Order: sequence, then C-alpha cells, then structure tokens
Amino acid sequence: MRQQAILRVVVGSASLCLGGWSEAAWAGGPAQGPVGVLAEPASGAARPRTLDDALLEVEREVPGFGGMYHDEKGRLVVRLVNATAAPAARRAIASVFGAERIPQAGVVTQPATRTFSQLKALQERLTPDVLALPGTVFTDVDEKSNRVAIGVEKAEARAIVERAIARLAVARDAVDIVEWGPINPTNVQSGWTPVGGGLQIETPGKYCTLGFPALQGGTLGFVSNSHCTQVQGGVESTPAYQAVAPWLVGTETTDPGYASGGSCPAGRICRSSDSAFFRGEAAIATYVVQTPGAFDLNISAWPEVTGKVLYPSQGQTVFKTGRTTGTTSGTIQWACATVNSGGTPHTFYCNYIATSATQNGAGGDSGSPVFFLNGNGVTLTGLMWGAGASPWNFGFSPLGGVQAELGVVPYCQGGVGC
Repeated sequence: MRQQAILRVVVGSASLCLGGWSEAAWAGGPAQGPVGVLAEPASGAARPRTLDDALLEVEREVPGFGGMYHDEKGRLVVRLVNATAAPAARRAIASVFGAERIPQAGVVTQPATRTFSQLKALQERLTPDVLALPGTVFTDVDEKSNRVAIGVEKAEARAIVERAIARLAVARDAVDIVEWGPINPTNVQSGWTPVGGGLQIETPGKYCTLGFPALQGGTLGFVSNSHCTQVQGGVESTPAYQAVAPWLVGTETTDPGYASGGSCPAGRICRSSDSAFFRGEAAIATYVVQTPGAFDLNISAWPEVTGKVLYPSQGQTVFKTGRTTGTTSGTIQWACATVNSGGTPHTFYCNYIATSATQNGAGGDSGSPVFFLNGNGVTLTGLMWGAGASPWNFGFSPLGGVQAELGVVPYCQGGVGC
C-alpha cells in the first residue's frame, strides 16, 4: 500500500459536523447537542426492513414475544410473556435472523409484561409529539426494561415530556424517561491509495471520514455522511478528497432528500440514514483501517470487509474507526431508535446509539464505518454520524437503512459485493 505525500498543511477551521471538525470546537471538547434521529425515507422511496420489523416477524410466529438483547456475558436474552414459548422463540429467531444470530454463549429468557408489538405501537404513538419538544433526544423500544424509553437532554425537559405522556393517555408504567446528553454530528489523516474505510476525507469546508467502499449497480465508490456534503440531502456533486485537496477520490452522486409530515416529528425533516454515495474517482480497496486505540491515529491493520449485518441488536459491542479518535468501541444501548440530530432539524428513523465509559467519538469522525471484528476481517453494520458526552456515545445509521436509501452494497473481500 503506497502512502501519498501530503504537501498542504491541514489548518484552518472546518465546520463541526458528524463528518466535519473545527479546531475551535475541539479545543473545548466535544460539542453538546442531541443525536440525529432516524427518519423515514424521502417521499416515494420504499421503507427499508428494520430490526424492529424483524422482531415483529418473530412475534407473529411466537405470540407473547417481548423482544431480545445481548447481555454482558454474550448471551441472547429473550423476553417472553409465557416462558413455555422459549423453544418456539429460539426457532423463530433463527428463522427470521438466521442461525448465526444464536450466539455460542447460548439463549436465556426473561419475563415480559408487554409484547414487542405493544411497545412498538406505543413508541410510534409517542414519537411525533415527544420528539417535537425542545430538549428531547430519542425514543426507543427498550427490550432490556420491556418499556419505551424517552431520552431527554436535561432534567428540566422531564416536565414537558410528562405532560405529553399524560395528554396522550399513555400508561405511565410503560415509559421510562432517561437523561441523555445530545448527540452531535462528528475525520487517520494521511493520504493512502487505494482508499478504504476509516480514512480522512475532505469535502468543501469539512473534514470527515470515509465510511466504507460500496457498489451501486455497476458503479464502484464509497459511502460517507450526507451532512459531509455541501448540502445535506440532495445532490450537488460534492467532491471528496483524500486526505486533503487536490487529491480527488470521489464525487457525490446519491443523497436522498429529507421528508416532513407523517410520522416525522413536527418542525423536523426525516430520513432513515445520514448517508450519501460518492462515485469513485481513484483506486478503491475492500479494507477498513484500524488503529491501536482511542486517539492513536497510527494505522495498525487493514482488515478486509468480509461480511455484513444489516441491523445489530441491543447489547452488542461495535467498533468504529474515525479520523479524529481512531478505533473505538461502544455497546449498543439503544437499538432501532428514532433520534434527533443535535443542533439541526434532522431526525433519523431506526438508528442506534453505542455507549462507552470513555470518549468514543468526536468532530471529524462523521462517516466512520461501524463494524464487528471477526477472525478474518470485519463485518460491517453501520455508518457513524454523531457523538455525545453524557454518557460518552456515538450515533450511527444501520447498514440496512444505508443500503435501502442509497441502493448500494458493501464492496467486500475478493472485489465483489456482500
């Protein structure tokens, strides 16, 4: 792999966004603001099949199914109204998700008060009103608690959320309100060829991260965040350079518009992912870079992309590599949540939030590939778009939503799609 010479000093102030970074913003630490919310696809686009859709399929096969998550021992925990349905639930999960979803650590059950469909209907009822309120961050079906969770930035927001719950005549014991700092949109910084996931890219006025190489029909390119383009939503043929101009490596060709109305909260615009596709203008490989750890930006490995998971589950640990914080990890605390993007009008449907005891994201990490480590390489599962600090977390769009909105598949080991 040949490293390019970087002749221009990277200075100045690029705007802070999931993919962008500014010296001023970083000097004071990560900015505070809500994470982006999952939104429905633009008008006319088919809604992608999500994790929640798959869980509803399991419930149709096993009435009384209340959801599932992974615990700290790596076991799959299945919530059931009736514990005698455990064997049927295991068969249904394998049928809907694939046998590989059953971990080696095994499957255990926990009692459920409400079924997953009851909780999903409750979340959908609450979301349009609640996420239109100031200071709210997300809504999610929380399989761990068997309730719906509502994230608020500060304790002061609890009162207005409580009033909304009462107005909607929702059972109060079915809802948890949790304090959750805002998640703001969030660049390894040398030049490399061929390009791969996790490397710094520059777009006009911003430093971001190249997400992952991808195929769109017969066109080879890569994916990064929509907010890393010149206009979030819509195509302006934004150029992407690696690591800095003038080394052009991609041109934006697909970036669906955001839609309002329907289940999109009042005053906001929605999509399923913060993603855009760039046609390749340089050699593109099938790797995602890794660094030794947080804030160590030296590349330690170039693992190949060997597979994908469209929608990961609550409790699983995922990794990401970004141009600012390097390779970090987080445990998925909120899965397939509807999430507001801090300081912007954008909301995302069925997005994810992964937490850590230490900082795992920052400005410039926008567009980072989110993946699982496996013995042969990495398994892609999403695209990071935001980071927060209360607690430390990063927000990401699941690969299923990215694929559906952009019409792409990851470019995988062997030079084929996966």
